[in-house]
Amino acid sequence: MGQALSFGLTQYDVEELKDHSGGKLTQAEIEGLYKRFRTLDRGHKGYLSTGEFASIPELSINPLHQRLGQIFSEVNFKEFVEALVCCSKRATREDRLARIFSVFDVDGDGVISREDLELMVRQLAGSTFTDEQVQATVNAALKEGGSQAAGLTYEDMAGVLEGRDLDMTVEMPTDE
Repeated sequence: MGQALSFGLTQYDVEELKDHSGGKLTQAEIEGLYKRFRTLDRGHKGYLSTGEFASIPELSINPLHQRLGQIFSEVNFKEFVEALVCCSKRATREDRLARIFSVFDVDGDGVISREDLELMVRQLAGSTFTDEQVQATVNAALKEGGSQAAGLTYEDMAGVLEGRDLDMTVEMPTDE
């Protein structure tokens, strides 16, 4: 499989992951992510359970941590890397839009429906919004996206977010 690096990945594995990330992650970042993954994988199973994923400190303070835990339940290292590509400083706007859409499309049907939006607004707002405020927010989002009932397509969502800052960059762990 190739020469093993000091902590379990081979150079071939790293190159494959660099290619898989579209070149958005460096070798040092992939190696740092692998070390972090191994630390989080407390049972050394080769994947992160929902609880292990949710235990990531940076994630636990995110109001969408429950949703992210659903999406990234039992992820292996390659899926872990894929999940974090949108957070790279080299990620494109398209990378970020795709991740945002996948988070908000709760049922995975390719449309952010009224129900998807309601759930996400409730998670984002917590108990601070009344039912009326949730509905008003959902209605405003659907209206801005050009849809009153069917929901938002990827293109609708991209239009709503046009010109808005989508900086999701996080510092990737490295030994450098």
